[in-house]
Amino acid sequence: MPSAASSASPAAGLRARLRSGLPLAATFVMIPRIEIVEMAAGAGFDAVVCDLEHGPMAIEDLPVLHAAAQAAGAYSLARIASDRPVEIARALDMGVDGVIVPHVGSREAAEQVAAAGRFPPVGERSLNPYVRGVGYGLRTGDPVREANDRAALIVMIEGAAAVTAVDQIAAVPEIDALFVGPIDLAGSLGFPGQPEHPEVITEVRALIRRLRQRGTAVGIYAPTAEAARRWLGEGVALVVASADNAMTMTAFSAMRTAISVPTPAASPEVLR
Repeated sequence: MPSAASSASPAAGLRARLRSGLPLAATFVMIPRIEIVEMAAGAGFDAVVCDLEHGPMAIEDLPVLHAAAQAAGAYSLARIASDRPVEIARALDMGVDGVIVPHVGSREAAEQVAAAGRFPPVGERSLNPYVRGVGYGLRTGDPVREANDRAALIVMIEGAAAVTAVDQIAAVPEIDALFVGPIDLAGSLGFPGQPEHPEVITEVRALIRRLRQRGTAVGIYAPTAEAARRWLGEGVALVVASADNAMTMTAFSAMRTAISVPTPAASPEVLR
């Protein structure tokens, strides 16, 4: 069941897709299992975001999860745990279509992400030609340039400092999108754990409009389908809806509630 947004192949590269104007519907993957990725892609999600910042996933899980997404025709991204250059480079070496870097609060931090995520002469990423991300040394043509052209670098806007510096962050060459993290942003606005608070929505809406006016692609997390539809209506390029464990828990709870097993009456023998 393909999503309404699906009309471009991952063969085009995630950078090109973010520039295309065709929105992407994704979800967070926190359970490091190939089956989860395959089911998400089979359900019609355009992309999965493997979450290394929260939960049990390790960077060693990425190759098989990316391969599963690729085989199913979906993009795979990694939200890495920090903005350390080695984490950015390792995730890209494993072949993911893009990285989402958390807690980027200044132009300088965004410039460091750009340098870590691009090979020279564009950036400073160290090259090993025998890793998955550049085809194990077997690709013809210019695999280094191809990697630079395809892999998306996305930085997260999650706090007051990032909101203040958002225009400077968006102006950094080689940063492909800014991803609004409404949960941490809500905390910085005084509404911890309330990404759907009206004041948070107002702030996020203004941020999206500000970025779109300057031609910057915007991504965002949406805790519900309703929130996802709202932000797609605002023109975001990437919406990451809920997460695998959240949707699994919702399904478990709904099924258990629907069963409504009656409490059996105690037999006379039990009452003696």
